[in-house]
Amino acid sequence: MLLALTLFLSRLHRRLSSMFGSDRLTVPEYVSRLQRGRSSSGCEPKAVSPGLSADVRAVLDVSLPALREAIRGLRAAKESSDTDGTRRAVAEIYQLVEEAWVLPTVGRQVAEEICNRIRLDGGLELLLQLQQNSALEIVYESVKLLEQILISENRDYVARIGLGVILNLTRQQDDAQLARSVSGILEHMFKHTEETSVQLISNGALDALLFWCRGTDPTVLRHCAVALANCAMYGGHRCQRWMIEKQAAEWLFPLAFSKEDELIRFHACLAVTVLAANREIEKEVVNSGTLELVEPFIASLDPDDFARSLLDSADCMQGKTASDLQHLLPLLDGTRVEGKCIAAFYLCVETSIKSRQRNTKIFQEIGAVQSLKKIVMYSSNGTASGLAKRALTMMGEEVPKRILSSVPNWKTCEVQTWLQQVGFGAYSDRFQELQVDGDLLLTITDQDLSSDLCMAAGLTRRRFLRDLRVLKTYADYSTCDPNNMADWLAEVDPHLREYTYGLVQSGVDRKNVEKLTDLQLQHDCHVDNGVHREKILSAVRRPLKPSHTDAQHPGPDVFISYRRTTGSQLASLLKVHLQVRGYSVFIDVEKLEAGKFQDKLIQSVQRARNFILVLSANALDKCMGDGDMKDWVHKEIVTALTSKKNIVPVTDNFMWPDPTSLPEDMRAVLNFNGIKWSHEYQEATIEKIIRFLKGRHDATDAPVESKEQKKK
Repeated sequence: MLLALTLFLSRLHRRLSSMFGSDRLTVPEYVSRLQRGRSSSGCEPKAVSPGLSADVRAVLDVSLPALREAIRGLRAAKESSDTDGTRRAVAEIYQLVEEAWVLPTVGRQVAEEICNRIRLDGGLELLLQLQQNSALEIVYESVKLLEQILISENRDYVARIGLGVILNLTRQQDDAQLARSVSGILEHMFKHTEETSVQLISNGALDALLFWCRGTDPTVLRHCAVALANCAMYGGHRCQRWMIEKQAAEWLFPLAFSKEDELIRFHACLAVTVLAANREIEKEVVNSGTLELVEPFIASLDPDDFARSLLDSADCMQGKTASDLQHLLPLLDGTRVEGKCIAAFYLCVETSIKSRQRNTKIFQEIGAVQSLKKIVMYSSNGTASGLAKRALTMMGEEVPKRILSSVPNWKTCEVQTWLQQVGFGAYSDRFQELQVDGDLLLTITDQDLSSDLCMAAGLTRRRFLRDLRVLKTYADYSTCDPNNMADWLAEVDPHLREYTYGLVQSGVDRKNVEKLTDLQLQHDCHVDNGVHREKILSAVRRPLKPSHTDAQHPGPDVFISYRRTTGSQLASLLKVHLQVRGYSVFIDVEKLEAGKFQDKLIQSVQRARNFILVLSANALDKCMGDGDMKDWVHKEIVTALTSKKNIVPVTDNFMWPDPTSLPEDMRAVLNFNGIKWSHEYQEATIEKIIRFLKGRHDATDAPVESKEQKKK
């Protein structure tokens, strides 16, 4: 087995090839043969000091000498200003790193050892120096290598020594080739520490990422999506607030809306979900419109397929570390359903990867198993509950039964079931003896547990009351809460929902809640937490929001109509550009086919003041011969024409059809002045669109030419 490994690395070293193409290295066929040989040997790898397996040590015994030789060559070439030698040495190091990352099973350990050795042997310092080189090709190649070696210890080094170098590179936003690697470096650095994230944002790194979000390069967009997710997850509340101030939630919309790359969409959804978990900025995140994309997207994915796509990527095939996965727990335990959905999905994917590494115990160690079980027991959302069940099954854990949500109506048998599932089965007999049903369970106090239910240990009682608070928060009170006090409390703070039963049983409703006093809340409604009482009383003192009927509610400033297959990317960009300038914009997300959504969509066109028609490639093809008006774009155009809306066509790679090929009821749209979209000059194009929205058409804005006009 070891001989096979040695032969593999000898061949690998001889087959070093150029790293300068844009495509990632694929897993070599001989690596696959190696894995088959290792898996069929029938023996476990032997551990050797200092904690590395024999397989890992065998690989490193061959690769590390080659690495040292390449670093020596890089130093010599740099000192002698040998451009070709420098590029050759960088290529050799890059190839060793890339091949290590794609090794099955042992890849993470091998790659991390190689990346550490690059730093210890002075290679990381050399790379940072090369990025200040006047030769642009050397800068490109050294930055590309740096992106591949930013493991934890190397991020520490760059944060201490080379952060200024990275920040200088972010200022070259228009260099498309440099953006591919610099965005990847930011992806790594934004997960370093909160302080590093603060420094990055303070010096323009977040601005660079948001600028690149306007582009179309999938590699750059993928790095941007992951970097923004890392910033949200690891940067702390200060960085999250800055993200909102710089309108990152809005700029995540095109990434989450894209249909080109599931990895881009996933990390954009993860970023906006993490932001929404921060109660201080939740309202701004919701208003961005990006959050509503999360659950439908997650529901459309298959965790196993998604895991296989990660296994094809050198960046992701090893999965996440325990510390990374722990950042998902606040989403699992939070109040927003989007967070539960995406975190449960993420754990499904990671379980698929970790099961191949025989390391599923990691999920029990970080506390994810209990959080997943709570979702299965309590959540009424089918997507979140289904993914949590799947994750637990893949982990080999017991899947609990769904708890009936109508807790006030529970009989003693339902209480017994709940006790077993939350780990208090030892007290079942005493609860049964005292005939504790749902009503009594919801009103149990610490004194009751101690004196009547024989729960002597104080910490045990605290654990029980903690689980009881969770149950109260998820319970359905509709049978005893005709005025829906539960939802009113949840609007004030989701955690206050646990007090619903106490208020309702005390006779509190929407009409008399404003007369409550602090003493009544404490003694009659059993709200013992003084801060919670103050929150409730403050909400009572606030004036009620005025209610609006649909007729009174103002319509959006702009309705954007687009062909989903070719125009979604431009439509989402237009939405964000207009939204950050203060316009309210309607863009339908899923293009549902019938029912109430159809009426809502038509009403949205009628209520909007302006109608932007995105004419992308083949946008009107389905309208041809559509005499029955079954096509959505056809319906929207006719509605806009009938309602005499201010119609602004925006074209992008669009060829105008012969007017006679279109239904007569929509031909008039060809007569409106239009604007050609320029991806390179987005700001100028948007300013022109805004002039059209305000009714000011410049002489340079030529009318849209139909095919018939062009013939003339």
